[in-house]
Amino acid sequence: MRYGICKLSVVPMRKDASHTSELVSELLFNDIYKIIEESDEWLKIQCMYDSYEGWIRKLQHHEITDNEYKEYISKEKYIVNTPIVYYDDLVLSFGSKVFENIEGTIPLSKNYDSDVLIESAFKMMNVPYRWGGKSVMGIDCSAFVQLCAKIAGYKLPRDASQQYEFGDTISNLSEAQAGDIAFFENKSHRIIHVGILLSKNMIIHASGKVRIDRIDETGIFNNELNQYTHYLCKIKRLK
Repeated sequence: MRYGICKLSVVPMRKDASHTSELVSELLFNDIYKIIEESDEWLKIQCMYDSYEGWIRKLQHHEITDNEYKEYISKEKYIVNTPIVYYDDLVLSFGSKVFENIEGTIPLSKNYDSDVLIESAFKMMNVPYRWGGKSVMGIDCSAFVQLCAKIAGYKLPRDASQQYEFGDTISNLSEAQAGDIAFFENKSHRIIHVGILLSKNMIIHASGKVRIDRIDETGIFNNELNQYTHYLCKIKRLK
């Protein structure tokens, strides 16, 4: 097996081996991945954190040996918990990891704290929405929730439909509390959106930008548009 590590601030992961292919996710600094396929200029990789797959350019690949892979996996990790950190001539984005304790980072925890989840979410206010994005230059709804959970000590998968499988179901909004995760569906009952509850009637989520909107049993109501933008499916509580 061949492995690599992201040594750039952000590396795009595309659906197919093409510059014009859909952006499905991004690697952040020090994300480790394995190579599962190869073409002339591209590598299909699987991110080791969440098993997400996509194509990256060979020019942005940094190969590591099996021994280096084992060393990186075992190292203590610190997570960037501010929008950006300057490190080693790079600008690191929220959710990136380093292997030393520097300003703007916290140790990667395995003990989930919903208060940290909410604190992290507020730090990303007004970051623009970008399909497949995972950085402060642009982030989608599921990456926003995934990275906030990562900083708070809970490992979630990449997509909202995958995140939907985690946590305990809360029967209705009246029983919800700050830090619960709300999922939204389309007319075909497919999960298409996710956000973090701040209270029984307010939610922070990535839609156009990371923003705070009203929520009720119907879904998210956008005051600027004067309409519902997302329809509530289920609420989950991480533990």
